[in-house]
Amino acid sequence: MEQRKELVHIISQSGAHPAWGLKHCNRVYLLAKELSQHLDLDDDILFFSAMLHDTGRYPVYALANVDHSLRSKGVAANILQRMAFPSDKLPIVLEAVESHMYYSEPGRSDEAVYLRDSDILDNLGNIGITRLFSLIGQDELIRTPEDALERARTFAEALPNKVYTKTGKRLAVKRREEILRFLSGIKKQTAEFVNL
Repeated sequence: MEQRKELVHIISQSGAHPAWGLKHCNRVYLLAKELSQHLDLDDDILFFSAMLHDTGRYPVYALANVDHSLRSKGVAANILQRMAFPSDKLPIVLEAVESHMYYSEPGRSDEAVYLRDSDILDNLGNIGITRLFSLIGQDELIRTPEDALERARTFAEALPNKVYTKTGKRLAVKRREEILRFLSGIKKQTAEFVNL
């Protein structure tokens, strides 16, 4: 339990943008647990993977021109080795961290697969929209509200197909519909405003 508290403290002090910080990591962890409740996953592997998967994005750890999932893997290895994390679990955590992105193939462990699905799902639905709008001006791909809307549209079309598990796929459909309803409402309300 002390290792978990220490890790939460490290993440909370990292300067992470809220879209990738502690709340995102907690949502990913809890959703992975929920989606995999029919399995007996290693909770330490799931927790530490979820907490560390985006550390390569955080200002204190980020490196220019280095994919954040690879950087996160290196940061995770350093942090976990300093904590004397169990050596038999370390490679599984590192693989889960490295393979968490939607453009990567799922890792080999169930923990890696559910971590990846949960991270993808946190980019969809109402929470995904909220995260995108929080990144306006903070992310090179999201400079304007229009960029955030376009990214939401892209995510709604592409990300559900990247989800691997049955339970994740069901939730992806629902969250995709949330984004599409939002986009439809924005389009309608914008058109109404223009016609005034």
